[in-house]
Formats: sequence, structure tokens, C-alpha cells
Amino acid sequence: MTTTDTAQASGYTSSYLADQHAGQLERLRTLERAFDPLSHAVFDQLELAGKPAILDLGAGAGSLAAWLGKRYPDATVTATDIDTRFLTNIPGIRVMTHNVATDDFPAASFDVVHARALLCHLTEREDILTRAATWVRPGGWLVIEDVSLQPSLNTANPLFRKIAQAGITLLERSIGSDMLWADTLPGRLRDRGFSNVGHRTLEGRIGDNSPADIFWAATTAQAGPALLKLGLLTQDDLDAMASLRADPAFTAAALTLVSAWGQVL
Repeated sequence: MTTTDTAQASGYTSSYLADQHAGQLERLRTLERAFDPLSHAVFDQLELAGKPAILDLGAGAGSLAAWLGKRYPDATVTATDIDTRFLTNIPGIRVMTHNVATDDFPAASFDVVHARALLCHLTEREDILTRAATWVRPGGWLVIEDVSLQPSLNTANPLFRKIAQAGITLLERSIGSDMLWADTLPGRLRDRGFSNVGHRTLEGRIGDNSPADIFWAATTAQAGPALLKLGLLTQDDLDAMASLRADPAFTAAALTLVSAWGQVL
């Protein structure tokens, strides 16, 4: 969601979430407002080298890369994406066009390798996770943050559950996303031999006008034409969901923001 970091013609870059859409920058900004507090909290607890080299994969609109540059003024921060149109005017940040599905970095290049809302959308996610681990120096950290939509499937509201399932199906069909993969992140880091593995989660709700709610609404609106075209929902479904979200009596857990990290010793 933050990124367009895949070269597949049938994947993210040609989907309804791609950067060429008129509302994409604002949608990414809503994601940043929802996710940045968790990302900041994770980095604040990491012990980093005095002048760390930090890689932010699929940096999207660049808010975290900008914060990292301020948080670690002596760091070298490299922000990558396959489409870097939004990574402009960020002082002190190195911007690189990079396709994480096919492009490598030399082994042990960085003190931190970070990816947010990226791997869940890439069918090569397991291989990328394995390769990204090799880019981390001894003593350094791999930080993976992603979105799980499991809460929306557990909702008691049948309309919201229908909308959520349609969205997950659309992501699976059009991009190859796995919107439950984030729940397995700590175990996947342990399986790859990382030490000091930890994780944090943050619940995102809809119907409460929170950053997560606004992000959910922006994404659903951008997905609307594709959902209708594939027959996954009707316009009546979308209109009813908009009315439900606006109902002061309605709020529900919609997603979980998952951060997981591990250290190379």
C-alpha cells in the first residue's frame, strides 16, 4: 500500500493502488498518518550504530524516510521505490529507483533494512524477506511492517464483512496480495535465524474518523471501480457501506498494523 515496488505488469503498478491514480498521493498520506506513530515507536527502541546506514524499501510518499533523516542526523538514509515520483524535496535523503523483487544490494550493506506495507502485496515476499536479511550487517536490524485485514473478517456486521472480503479478493486477484501474511511475521523472522525478535501491533478501526478510518475509506473509494467491474460488489453495497461508516453508532476493528523486527548477530 505504501509502495509500487514491483515490476509485474499485472501487479501493483497497473492496479487500482498504483501511483498514477489522481488520489494516490493523498491516500498514501492517510496511510502515513495511520502507520507513522507505530513505526516511530519501533525505531525509538532499536539500538543503532553511531552513523547508521538505513534502507527504507518501497518508501512511498516518504514521510518515514524524512523522519529517519531527522531522528538520526548522522545516518545515511536510502529511500527506494520502483516509482519515486513522490520522493522529492526530502533533505538529506538518498533516493533510488529500485525493484525489490529483482534488484539486490551487496551483503551486509545496512544497519537497518525497513519495509512497510510492501511485502504483503508482492508474490515474491518470501524470497524478498530472505534476500533482505542478507543486506543487514551483523548487529543490525530487519524491520518489517505490514497490514493484516483479519479483524475485518471477524466483524459481526454482515455488510462490513462482505465489503472486506470483496476487498481482499480484489487484492488477491489483481495484485497477488496476502492480507493475512502480516500476522505471521515474528515467526518468519525467527525461522530465518534472527535474534531478539519482537513485534508490536496497532488496531485500526473504521467509523471513528481516526487516521486508520480515513485510510480505509480512501482505499475503498479508489478500489470502487475495480470492485464493480469484477462484480465483487454492487453500487448499492458501496453506498450502504458509506452510510454505515457515517452512522455515529457504528465502529468496528478493520485492520491490524503489525511491526516485527529481528537482529543479525
